[in-house]
Amino acid sequence: MYINRTLMLGIVLALIAFPVLRDWLTSDYSAWYRPYVIWCTIIVFTWWGHRSRYPDEL
Repeated sequence: MYINRTLMLGIVLALIAFPVLRDWLTSDYSAWYRPYVIWCTIIVFTWWGHRSRYPDEL
């Protein structure tokens, strides 16, 4: 079974950074837009990773 290297790298980095991100997102003095920054970053990196693929490629 083929495992995408970028996906594996993303999972490992997420596991490493999760405690820091959890504290950053749930702190009392956090800004209201912080969760949106995280989601926009995920969307941009996903788009960037798939922009070179052809639409009919499976």
